[in-house]
Amino acid sequence: MFNFLNPIILFTAGAAILLPLLIHIFNRQKVKKIAFSSLLLLRSLEKTRMRRVKIMEYLLLIIRTLIILLVVAAFARPAIRGGFATKVGAHAKTSVVILLDNSYSMGYEAREGQLFELAKKKAKEILRQLKEGDQASLILFASQPRIKTPDPTYDFKHLIEYLNEEATLSAEKTDVGQALKTAYQILQTSKNLNREIYLITDMDKSGWSSVSLELLRPESQEIKLYLVDVSPPQRENLGIKEIGFGNQLIQKGCPFQITAKIANFSSRPARDLLVGLYLDGKRVSQTDVNVEKGGETTAKFMPTVEEAGVHSGFFELTDDDLLIDNRRFFTFRIPKKIAVLLIGETRRQTRYLALALNPLGRTETDKELTRVSKSSLSGIDFSKYDVVILSDLSRLTEIQLANLKRFVQRGGGVFFILGDNIDPEFYSKEILKGLFNLNLKDPLTPTKNVGGFFSFEKIDLEHPIFQVYRNVKKEKLPLIKFSSIFELPESREVKTIVRFNLGRPALLEKSFGAGKALLLAAPVEETQTDLVRHPFFVPFINRSVGYLASDLIRLNEEIPVGSKVTRELPPDLAGGKLLLFDPHMRRIQLQPSFQTDKLIIRIDDTFLPGIYDIRMPIPSSTRGELVDQFAVNLDPQDSDPEKIELSDVEKKLGGLYFYYIKPGDDLKKSILQSRYGKELWKTLLWIAAVLLILEMFLSRSRKKDMVSEEKD
Repeated sequence: MFNFLNPIILFTAGAAILLPLLIHIFNRQKVKKIAFSSLLLLRSLEKTRMRRVKIMEYLLLIIRTLIILLVVAAFARPAIRGGFATKVGAHAKTSVVILLDNSYSMGYEAREGQLFELAKKKAKEILRQLKEGDQASLILFASQPRIKTPDPTYDFKHLIEYLNEEATLSAEKTDVGQALKTAYQILQTSKNLNREIYLITDMDKSGWSSVSLELLRPESQEIKLYLVDVSPPQRENLGIKEIGFGNQLIQKGCPFQITAKIANFSSRPARDLLVGLYLDGKRVSQTDVNVEKGGETTAKFMPTVEEAGVHSGFFELTDDDLLIDNRRFFTFRIPKKIAVLLIGETRRQTRYLALALNPLGRTETDKELTRVSKSSLSGIDFSKYDVVILSDLSRLTEIQLANLKRFVQRGGGVFFILGDNIDPEFYSKEILKGLFNLNLKDPLTPTKNVGGFFSFEKIDLEHPIFQVYRNVKKEKLPLIKFSSIFELPESREVKTIVRFNLGRPALLEKSFGAGKALLLAAPVEETQTDLVRHPFFVPFINRSVGYLASDLIRLNEEIPVGSKVTRELPPDLAGGKLLLFDPHMRRIQLQPSFQTDKLIIRIDDTFLPGIYDIRMPIPSSTRGELVDQFAVNLDPQDSDPEKIELSDVEKKLGGLYFYYIKPGDDLKKSILQSRYGKELWKTLLWIAAVLLILEMFLSRSRKKDMVSEEKD
């Protein structure tokens, strides 16, 4: 369909078309009377030469008229409108939804400036083109769309002020799908004839993963979608993807390993990239790494902390064009005190365990021991302890067993040591089957090795309990002798850490809820083993207790920006005032809830990457006493700057037509062209120029003819 973008010119300048006709009328050559002897020759010339002159005059009149007509039409900006253009006129009311991507990838610093600042300029340019009667909605989106105004507004100036003063980058990843869904829902209720969505983004491929055909409805075909691309021609980036502690036991004064995975999202390799490790506010180590283009590498560090308690830190890369993903944070805790409950049939069954955990009987130690016998077990509250060890205990009551299971499910550690006093039926059914999911074909009875002994044969030296021995040669590992053992079955759900020389499991581990359970299939009585007299015994028991008390799940947990976080704190903090300090040191009052033996805190505001502190105010400190810490990090998927192909966009939109505006395109011109079609004013001016040259040539030829006619 053909139309004009500036039709008023046709009326004001249309009169100019009459100029060639007026010039032709008033510029006609006057007839001169000349006396001749005979008119026969002139009459013959009139039929030939004068006919050609008149044809030339009419042709020049037509050409001059066309030149003026084309120039006037060019100023009226004619356009041909295609299938994407609306049938609505230039003055129809328009409803606009502007989707402004403020995910952290928009913080990339290009040559023209930060992508988010370029995107805001585009949004303001769109708003300035709207006219009276139009309405607009502004949505900033990352992982979730956030609507600036609940309903579309006519106050475009207010939206521009918001873009200038309040609109900021987030630290969240991109989700184009949710943003488009929200925009379509807003425009479905609009009664305006023109309905348009402007998606201003860097076209990051990862952000389009959620876009699907489910977003589209039949009504969506009537809504025009503009993809406004603000990405630079080439974008490169390096970032830290993840931090790993592995499956290790962290103790004060002992080196531990921490790793950072570095990814290179660039088209060229990174050489001698500096990676720094900061721990408790201090730079403790750094190293250089090389990362091939499109590849990954791991930086490894072995720091040491000298104090128990909560520790935090981060890895940092040297600066590049996207700074926010050059840091990644972590926290970990070394318990100051591990409360251990030792339970035996009598106190005699736990005497060697107590000596191993506190050999010198000191009061100042990191283990707080409580020893009870079966007769004193009633009324014991397991929740007051971190680790419970049951050594050769015959059985538990139903209530005691239920309390023990609840204790493990909530994060406690339990260590079962089998012996001659155990109740085979109780352990087979309630412990092996109930906790470890092991089915016994035969009753649980000890196996004697008359005239010989059993020993540890195969030890998992990568397990945190035995990592201290991983550099020791196999032949130099200690030989531990047992006169009797319990033969247990295998299971894929249960991890075997140590095996006897018969290949049977000796030390088993099973996760149970948030906690862990260990089971040693042999007694520790000196009459049946030399384990208690061996130097291996003290580190084995202490590291087992430390492992059961450690929270390796939380140690390796990743909390992405924007997540809802739940923390469990000791019940003795109930009744006190607790404050949350975010990475910008903002104070947030917390409202904990008490559940049985835990204090539960739920935190929704985690929209900044960094370390979050939970503190209890005390008079002697401005910030209070540190109770807990956790780290929040970026979702690394937006660190990859790969752009989505337009063909992939077409597939995801399921055939819904969209108009793509390249980074260097004139936004206003592109929008008008999409609304009203392709403008033809340049083409018309070129045709007018060609006709003008033709007119000059014909005019010169006409003058020659006139001169020749006068001579004749």
